Amino acid sequence: MQANELKQQFEPKPLGTPLTYERQLCQARYSPCGRFLVASGYDATIQRWDLSQDPPAKLPQLTAHNGWVQCQAFAPSGERLFTADSWGKICCWNYTEPEPRLVWSVESAHDGWIRALAVCPDGRSIATGGNDSVIRHWSADSGQPLSAAPHPGKVFSLAFHPRDKTLASGDLTGIVRQWSPDSKTVVREIDARVLYQRHNNQECGGVRQIVFAADGSQLVCVGQKSPEGGFATGLPCALVFDWSTGKLTQEMQVGTKDDGFAYDAQFHPAGFVMATSCAFPGKGHVWFWKPGEPQAFYLSNTIPNGRSLSLHPDGKSLALLVSLSANGNGRQLVNGQYDGGSARIHILGFSKPA
Repeated sequence: MQANELKQQFEPKPLGTPLTYERQLCQARYSPCGRFLVASGYDATIQRWDLSQDPPAKLPQLTAHNGWVQCQAFAPSGERLFTADSWGKICCWNYTEPEPRLVWSVESAHDGWIRALAVCPDGRSIATGGNDSVIRHWSADSGQPLSAAPHPGKVFSLAFHPRDKTLASGDLTGIVRQWSPDSKTVVREIDARVLYQRHNNQECGGVRQIVFAADGSQLVCVGQKSPEGGFATGLPCALVFDWSTGKLTQEMQVGTKDDGFAYDAQFHPAGFVMATSCAFPGKGHVWFWKPGEPQAFYLSNTIPNGRSLSLHPDGKSLALLVSLSANGNGRQLVNGQYDGGSARIHILGFSKPA
């Protein structure tokens, strides 16, 4: 399908009123069945919406975490949800229940911030990693530890290959590693170091997310090209690699040097990649492109500050999570109050869904 045909068929349009939450959220994902939308928050909560109702019904939140809940993943069966926080805790939930129960939890799974979590395609185990530079595997059924392997640096992202179940990790320094099936040794390294830079003795950037295509033939990494310190000084960028060879097949950057990080990406079954970026208030883009094409067939900054995007299982819509914060660190109180951020989830439908 040519770029103009892709644009005609998949240019996203808002559907209904955005879902809102009073605090900032990190990531929103559709459940495998498509009935639920689940979002993890900076306030240590998990927010849920039932999409089978019109309008979507806000469900009771999940509370057991201590800090930022930056990563989450569903079991392939869709019955359970796994979440991890910045204090090193992992939780497993029966999230579909009206009053969900905590199936199991590990209070100190890591020494500090867990930045990445992935579920094995067979649903039997999960992998976690973070600032303590260790990749750990856990029983998805019980939460019992299975293995641990030292990682050369801080782990920012994890993903299992959909076919052979090997694990890929992305780190602060822009290296993607493929691990052996037992996840104890590194098979090879893939160079994504354009997403990393030392600036004034500060390490900047990192591979913020890695995602495989459904057939496992391609891998996309997102982050910030040539980061120069601070939060947003760099170009949002996505890199597409051929998984069999490990070679970079395309680099797709958007915006200007203050448009921040590309935080999330997904492959669409029609053969293109969707990505979103976030930075200072009012900055950031959503862009779609077909690997091999020189330009994105869809590029928009009308909904800036995107933190995550999730394709509905039916392929007809996309949930775009936006982080809204007009404040910043060091701002003074106004009338004794600190104006914190909030979140909005836009549901975008495709023009002519497949």
